[in-house]
Amino acid sequence: MTQPSFMADYGERLVDNGYSVIPIMPGSKVPGQFRGGEWSLYPDWTRHCDRPTKSFEVDIWRRWPGCGVGIATGAVVGIDIDILDGALAIQLAGLAASMLGDTPCLRIGRAPKRLLVYRAATPFAGRKRHPLELLARGQQFVAYAVHPDTGRPYDWPEDSLVELPLSQLPVVDEAGCAAFLDAAWQLVPDEVRVNSILADAPTSTWRGPSDPKGTRDAIAAALAWLPNDDLPGNEWITVGAAIKAALGEEGRDLWLDWSRQSRKSGQSGRIDTPECRWASLRPHSVGAGTIYWLAEQRGWVPDPALTLNGTAAEQAAQPHPAAALLAKVVAPPRRRRSPTASRSSCCRKAR
Repeated sequence: MTQPSFMADYGERLVDNGYSVIPIMPGSKVPGQFRGGEWSLYPDWTRHCDRPTKSFEVDIWRRWPGCGVGIATGAVVGIDIDILDGALAIQLAGLAASMLGDTPCLRIGRAPKRLLVYRAATPFAGRKRHPLELLARGQQFVAYAVHPDTGRPYDWPEDSLVELPLSQLPVVDEAGCAAFLDAAWQLVPDEVRVNSILADAPTSTWRGPSDPKGTRDAIAAALAWLPNDDLPGNEWITVGAAIKAALGEEGRDLWLDWSRQSRKSGQSGRIDTPECRWASLRPHSVGAGTIYWLAEQRGWVPDPALTLNGTAAEQAAQPHPAAALLAKVVAPPRRRRSPTASRSSCCRKAR
């Protein structure tokens, strides 16, 4: 049976309406690419957050079997209400309408969960307060595909993005969205809130070395303070990217060990495995300082014997560029033969 291509059905019309679209692997919520007859993760999809989608890209993607359509956020903002309490989900959507404007674009995947779509006055970073999330620059949401849990296509009960151009969406700014998230969070019961290590984590709070490189011993020590109790996917990926930025391929086994703390890593049929995700990670704006800061918030105090900065450790292990010259300076001088002795020797030879 041929899988439907949502990209073929909707991709071109969405681009015409001003949206940046990306391909979504069938049966998932993950950006993907189809090569050599197989689907795999699309590692560079975030570039679509900062530029319009090109026609030739949609023409390629529309031929991929079962290709879903995601929206790269930046110009677009999504308010994700990931709550299964129907009354509360409706209440929070009403709060968003009163604080941010009543958007006609409401997407339903697994009801009563819902996502509200807005337009950013200027692009800004997202923010998460589980189970609520502000999807903004550098993120994405699925617009048209088959939901992996329900087995049915995502629904747009009112207007959809195919029908409404980006320019007609209600405009929001960062301050307004942050205020909504704070107000909505107060209405979420404690038992509904989800494990998180990144909730409300501000950027650039680490006051140690700014270099993204770390040392293996220091990263391992810090990770011991970061529980991976089935964390949301975005936090799992952020930690992985920070480890990769800090250690490069040397950090792979640390990432796999840390990932296996979660029950999700062992789920059968899982496409986005720790091994696959590591290969696709392209770190930016994170590094060793991210890991160190998160651990410090949970009580980690670095051992004074640890070297935190990886670049400093590498430099310390290398010989000083002037080492050879310094060795010559400190070496004992060679005895020079006096001119008199040389002349005497020559005279003896002449005789």
